[in-house]
Amino acid sequence: MEKIVYFLQFERGEVEIIRWVAVIVSLAVLSIFILTHFLAIYPGGYSLEKQNGEVLIEKGSDIKRATINNSVYNELKIASLESRIKDLKTLWYVGVLFTATTLLTIITFKKLKMKKAIIITASVYVVLAVLYVPRYASTISLIENAIGKL
Repeated sequence: MEKIVYFLQFERGEVEIIRWVAVIVSLAVLSIFILTHFLAIYPGGYSLEKQNGEVLIEKGSDIKRATINNSVYNELKIASLESRIKDLKTLWYVGVLFTATTLLTIITFKKLKMKKAIIITASVYVVLAVLYVPRYASTISLIENAIGKL
């Protein structure tokens, strides 16, 4: 048991470094979340607003206006588009959190000199990123197609 306790102990300077890295990463994640939520700054950057029978779809500085009549079909298309935009933002949030968590984990393992854990963590991150990126790209493609059909 003493070996495990000794193994998990850090020296004072190492704790300070890990603490500052955690604070910096947390501030970066918080900043990214604020930019995404309030300014729609994220890969894709879509936002949708309904105003007086019109739908405003923004992608960065591009704005597309679509006038919709009150049919069930058009309302379903708009609801589907809203859902896809929310899905894209959720994927972005998950990706940012996963990247930050992986970064903090790798830094901690590096300080503990756990090379195998670093390799395993990095490998899992790469595999999940390879699965994540096509999903993100396909969601952007679905949104683009839905916007084109309005």
